[in-house]
Amino acid sequence: MTFSLDRRPSPRLALRGRIAAWARGPTFARDIVIVLIIKFALLMILKYAFFNHPQAENMSLPPAQVAQALLSVPAPNPPQGDQHAR
Repeated sequence: MTFSLDRRPSPRLALRGRIAAWARGPTFARDIVIVLIIKFALLMILKYAFFNHPQAENMSLPPAQVAQALLSVPAPNPPQGDQHAR
């Protein structure tokens, strides 16, 4: 009969115990993880609801044109009317 002095549980049981303790106790880390999961889910719902597809087929533009419109500097408007402050 052989006895082992190593009394550590298997890694699988230790992981289960850690997860069970994490789920049971009111920990700050658990609350943060839950809030982050909820926020991620809400952001994905908003993305799929509003930003996945254009509202109409004629609203799609080539990416180069969109980039030019977003990144270009608009020309300054020339002053109109009388210049009273000269």
